[in-house]
Amino acid sequence: MFRKLVFCVCISTIFVLADVEARDLSSIVNVKVPDLELVNQNGEKGKFLSDIIGDNLAAITFTYTTCCTVCPILDGVFQKIQNKLDDKLGKDAILISLSIDPVTDIPQRLKARSEELKAKPGWYFLTGEKSTVNDILKALEVYTTDITNHPPTVFIVDGQKKVWSRINGFPYTDSVKNVLDEFIASRTVQ
Repeated sequence: MFRKLVFCVCISTIFVLADVEARDLSSIVNVKVPDLELVNQNGEKGKFLSDIIGDNLAAITFTYTTCCTVCPILDGVFQKIQNKLDDKLGKDAILISLSIDPVTDIPQRLKARSEELKAKPGWYFLTGEKSTVNDILKALEVYTTDITNHPPTVFIVDGQKKVWSRINGFPYTDSVKNVLDEFIASRTVQ
């Protein structure tokens, strides 16, 4: 068990430090995401689209707290994005990590994970009823019955314009930041 944990940490660290890119392609997608109730790491409930995303720009990824493969890599990318966003985090853009294991990832576990990652205000860790989370994952075409085999995916959404962009694979931090910047710029040019 200890060897497996050390192996997972080492592999994850290598990928995060290398800022690995699998298929770093951003594309606009047409998705119909249900506006269902989720709960954040502080135990606060809200509707996914109308309350949490609202009119914000959001980068969204999918993780779970017991993962030692894909999730630490995506968490590392989001840590770097939060630092690059600096004072724009929570103001111009938010980050969302949606748990794909809502049975295990109760708000207290997500709170501990957010503290472990030194998440700043504007980075939300979400969970909810299993059926609710699955409905959202299915709408975004990232649902899998085997959570240990979930696809590394990031979505960028403009809540105001209802435009969704999808990045498949492990994106470079700058790639996600660039898409967010493009969305921010498109709001100022109207």
